[in-house]
This record gives sequence, structure tokens and C-alpha cells, in this order.
Amino acid sequence: MGVKSQVKNGGWGALGVYLYSLFAFLYWDVPLVSTDRLALAVATIPALAVMFTVVVANDWLNDFWAGGNLKQSTETIARITGESDFYDSAPQEVKDAVDEFDELAYGHHVAILSGILLAGAVLVTGYVITGVIGVVFGVATAAVLLRTLSVRSYRELNRLANQMSVPYEENYENQ
Repeated sequence: MGVKSQVKNGGWGALGVYLYSLFAFLYWDVPLVSTDRLALAVATIPALAVMFTVVVANDWLNDFWAGGNLKQSTETIARITGESDFYDSAPQEVKDAVDEFDELAYGHHVAILSGILLAGAVLVTGYVITGVIGVVFGVATAAVLLRTLSVRSYRELNRLANQMSVPYEENYENQ
């Protein structure tokens, strides 16, 4: 998966982190960010950091978020094929399904981490700007962010992990 594909698949989570960072740089006068153009550029750093973290820790995140379902699907595939190199011996259609899971998992990992990051940042920002009233609005906003980004992506990632073995079952059921 190339850099262009990773940026494209970062999706709404990375965009949310970018827009929040941009808001923070424009709202508070950060001394090193002296122009709006510089703020536009510097605001990409947190979003790129989340995306880089997902690239580096992809296997660990797969195990953490979808480990049980992914392990169950892998065991089913190993039982069906009876081989340890089931990916290499699989038909192209099955390889495409596994590659699609990896690509979609990347976007879901970015969304999950972005939702958690933004939920915490909104709470802190709400408190800093307006005190207790900001925390109340921050809790409501954090709940919406967690629900729309993290929980939805977590459920979809587990659904995809459960369906990993379906192409193998369909391909090998007649053999």
C-alpha cells in the first residue's frame, strides 16, 4: 500500500484530526506559527503522526482491536486448507479479499485512534476555554466523536475479521 493510498484511506478520522489541529493553531496564537499558511501546513503533523503510527503498529492494532475474530478466521482458514502458507497457495480472488481487509483495516485503525484522540482533546479544550460548561459540551461532543469514529470502525473491523474466512470456505467447500 503506497503513501497515496494510505492518505486516501486515512479518511474522516485523519481529516478530523487535521481540522481540530488547524482550529487549535488558529485559536491560540502559537509563537512559532506566525502565518495562516504555516498553520495550514503545521496542522497536518498530528494527522500524519496518527497515520504513521497506524502504519508502524498495524499488526499490533489488528491483534488489539480484532484479535479474537481475526484469530478465529485464521484458524478456520488453516483448517480448511491444511497448509501453513494458505495465502500463497490461495487463488487470486482470495488474495484480493485478504489485501482488501488490510487496506480497510488501515482506514479503520486511523478512525479508531482519531476518535479517541479527538475525544480527549475536545474535553481538555472545552475545559480550558470555558471551564465546567466546556466540559459538559466536551463530553457530549466526545460521545458523538467516539460513536461515529471509534465504535463504528471497531465494529466494522471485527465484522471484516469475521468474514476473512468466507472466501476460503466458498472456494474450498467443493473440494
